[in-house]
Amino acid sequence: MMNIKSKNSTKTGKQMRTAPKLAAMTLIVLMSSATWADPDLIRRAQQLLAAGNAKQAYADLIAAQDRLAENLEFNYLLGVAALDSGKVDEAIISFERVLAANPNNAGAKLDLARAYFTVGSYDLAEASFRELVASNPPAETRVAINGYLDAIASKRKQRKQRLFAWGESSLGYDTNITGVPADFTSAVQSAFNLVGVNPTGNSIKRKAPYLAVAAGADYVWPLNAELSALVGGELRGRAYRRESDFNSRFGEIRAGGTWMSGQQNWRVMTNASRFDQDGAAPGDPKPTNERTTATVSAEYRYALSSATQLSVGISGGQIRFPKNEIEDFNSTTATLGWSQVFEGKASPLWMLNGFYSDDKAVRALADGVTDKSKKISGIRHTLQYSLTEKLSLFHTLGATLRKDKSAFARANTVEFGRDTLADAAIGFNWRFQSKCSLRVQWLGSRNDSNIAIYDHTRHEVSSNIRCEVE
Repeated sequence: MMNIKSKNSTKTGKQMRTAPKLAAMTLIVLMSSATWADPDLIRRAQQLLAAGNAKQAYADLIAAQDRLAENLEFNYLLGVAALDSGKVDEAIISFERVLAANPNNAGAKLDLARAYFTVGSYDLAEASFRELVASNPPAETRVAINGYLDAIASKRKQRKQRLFAWGESSLGYDTNITGVPADFTSAVQSAFNLVGVNPTGNSIKRKAPYLAVAAGADYVWPLNAELSALVGGELRGRAYRRESDFNSRFGEIRAGGTWMSGQQNWRVMTNASRFDQDGAAPGDPKPTNERTTATVSAEYRYALSSATQLSVGISGGQIRFPKNEIEDFNSTTATLGWSQVFEGKASPLWMLNGFYSDDKAVRALADGVTDKSKKISGIRHTLQYSLTEKLSLFHTLGATLRKDKSAFARANTVEFGRDTLADAAIGFNWRFQSKCSLRVQWLGSRNDSNIAIYDHTRHEVSSNIRCEVE
């Protein structure tokens, strides 16, 4: 469901977040200037940095740059404030000024190395960090430096051509495979003024255990220090006991590229997929649940800090139903996401994601005017707790709102359909081997609609084993 952060990776994030404090609070040494040109300004900047308000410290310091440009203490604090405000180029200039006058300033050396890391100059960053290690720094500083050196090694590994493959197997139980209301006959009467219609085919509420398998792979190769290309794909299948009409198969191929520079990450992808499921609908020719999808998407991620990340994205897609063409539509979707790792024993990971989709039907219904165009918006919250290095708990809450754009598109008695789907999941992940993990979860969902035929409740319990190879 998500990437699970190990305890070690969380420690590295904490070490990196400790580095600015070390630089600003514990590694400041007296500069060569005997007095401060503006002690009140310097004192206020130190207090703001200690409180984590680097942007305000930068604003105060940059206003005095013309008159204090030769003061080394001022330049050091300006560099720290600029770096922690995302103005990395200005930070590098300030630290280089300090080191030109005082080559032994440990705080400036550490923060200059940190700035090099932020802009992706890993060779310069590594050389600076190793020089600091050789100077026998305090234990807390050494831990922070080692965190950066580990991150540099990881970044370099990402620049190598590599194949990432995985496989999954799942066992589960689904209480409402077809997603239908408990009383279909009453729902049809409410939606269409038809009395005494009994459920058949896909309208029958079905429940069954299932077995699912999946496998996939992605091949990544760097084109230069910042740009990488990717191709990959996956296959999935699910089989229900005694409900073989609803066995499903899914396949996807994808290709794209990523651009990473410092705190920024761009990702552009193209995907093509096919879902196959016969279903049990009557008719000749028989309509099925088959669909094909083609999408193009772009996503931008920005690391506000080593613990906080913001993402925005947009995608366009064509969804086609070869045996039920009246359902065909084109979709445009915008997404927004936020993730935050909190300090603490459980290293909580919180994610909040939202989306808005405008789906335009390709074809009109029989009247030549009405169609199934719709607008969909949703929000999802995820929280994960790491109990140990190998065991974590998670839960999710989500809500999705659908609004029909065309009058009487899905019922005779309701002009504009409106559905609210709420879902929740809870479970745990256990990494029982270095490359394998077990996920056990319960998932529940409820759809409330002003068109009764679309009301339904569904529960699913599953266990999943996933193994990875790289």
